[in-house]
Amino acid sequence: MKKGLMASIITLSLFVISACSNDTNQIDSFMHIHGLEYSQHDESIFLATHMGLINLNEDSWELVGEPEHQHDFMGYTIIDEDLMISSGHPGARSDYVDPLGVIISNDSGETWEPIALYEEVDFHLLHVNEGNQEIMYGIDVYNSNLYRSNNGGYDWEMVDTTGLPGPVASVLSLTSHPQSPDYLLAGTETGLYESSDGGQTWDLKENNLSASSFQTLDSDSEDLVAYLFGEKEGLYLSEDFGETWASLNFKVDDDYIMYISTYPTDNQKLVLGSMKQSIYETKDFGKTWDVLAEEGKRKN
Repeated sequence: MKKGLMASIITLSLFVISACSNDTNQIDSFMHIHGLEYSQHDESIFLATHMGLINLNEDSWELVGEPEHQHDFMGYTIIDEDLMISSGHPGARSDYVDPLGVIISNDSGETWEPIALYEEVDFHLLHVNEGNQEIMYGIDVYNSNLYRSNNGGYDWEMVDTTGLPGPVASVLSLTSHPQSPDYLLAGTETGLYESSDGGQTWDLKENNLSASSFQTLDSDSEDLVAYLFGEKEGLYLSEDFGETWASLNFKVDDDYIMYISTYPTDNQKLVLGSMKQSIYETKDFGKTWDVLAEEGKRKN
């Protein structure tokens, strides 16, 4: 099992973003990815960063919203249509107080408002169950706790956890079974862990294998894409929610994939975001790949 992934993530947590010379929200580079999702409306990609939400399309990269809504987004996820949920820290021009707790946008990221745990938590991981989007899990790095919501993020309960190695905040990746949301998988630096009771108790599932990111593909299957490290390295597909794995023949050198997103109406399309700020896209489920950004710079 490779060591030091969490230390590398912390080292790379500084963010620099450079804007174009005009007065618009267009940018030409970024440095730290905190989440990415395909748009529900077109083929563009939303990229959550330290300095705001960026919309990536073929014509331009643009910061979304006015400066007061350009926050340091963590745990960013698109729920449906224009509805987004996130956590993190307020932007420099915001009137909100740190940490933001759980925030939502009903206008595709133009504006945001806190709905729960305001000034209490910073969810670096915020997972929405594929089969029941009312059920969510969040990992707060402030106090190293696991939380669960059963009503779309408006109310949360802290989960008393046992069995995970190290603090809860050291978990690298988290996902829940689409049809059985109490069953969880967590990637840690020392192995892959599983829980069958909503995160209360954890058991070691694989001690020579772990994951830096997960993505379930739909609500009706057990299909799961993950970026694995350990005895298996690279992007893999499991058709039985982590019991067996098949390689998708994609691997990044000296880097890890931290975020995976699938296109809403076409599971052949995947977009990946790496720890070193590169973005990769496939439209044929891994047969071919395009590099959209390399170390934070747009590829033409």
